[in-house]
Amino acid sequence: MLVFGPAGRGDRIARRILIPLLLILVCVLAVFWIAFFPLRVTGESMLPTLQDGDRVLITRGYADPKIGDLVVVRVSPRPGFERRDLVKRVLALNGDSVRIDRGTAFINGIPEESSTSVLLSPDDVSTPEIVVPEGHVFVLGDNRPASLDSRFYGPVALEYVRGRLVLVFSPITRFGPVD
Repeated sequence: MLVFGPAGRGDRIARRILIPLLLILVCVLAVFWIAFFPLRVTGESMLPTLQDGDRVLITRGYADPKIGDLVVVRVSPRPGFERRDLVKRVLALNGDSVRIDRGTAFINGIPEESSTSVLLSPDDVSTPEIVVPEGHVFVLGDNRPASLDSRFYGPVALEYVRGRLVLVFSPITRFGPVD
C-alpha cells in the first residue's frame, strides 16, 4: 500500500500538478482546433506529392497565399455542382498572366519552375492566356492529367481559399511537413 504521509497530502500534490497539466492540455487542444482542421485527401490530382487517403492538417484561413503553396480551395468543379474542398497548388497570383500548353504552365510568359514533381501528359489540356484578377489565385494539381483545377473552373477568389496544408499526419509512414 502506498502512503503519502498525512491524509490529504496526495490530493494536494495531485491538485498542484495534475490540474495545471490538464488545463494546459485543454488549452493546447483548443488552440490546435481553432487554428487547424484535418482533411482526408481523395483522388489522385496531387500525385506524387499527396496520395489518395492521406490525412493532412490545414491552417484555418489563409489570406496571403504564395506561389507553390498547397492550399484547400472550396470550389464547384463543374457548373451546377455543389462546392467542395479540393487540394491544389498555387501557381499564380493576382496580376499574373497564365497560359497552359499541354499541362505545362507559363506564368508571365516563363515556364513554371517547380521544386516538386509535376506529372504531365502531351495530350493534356491547353488554355489561352488569362490574367489572374485582383483577389484571386490560379491553382493546379500536381498530376495535371487527373486534376480538376483553375483550367476548368477559373481563378479562385481568396475568400474560397480555406487554408494551407502544413502536415501529412496519416498514414504514419508518410508523416511529415509538405512543401
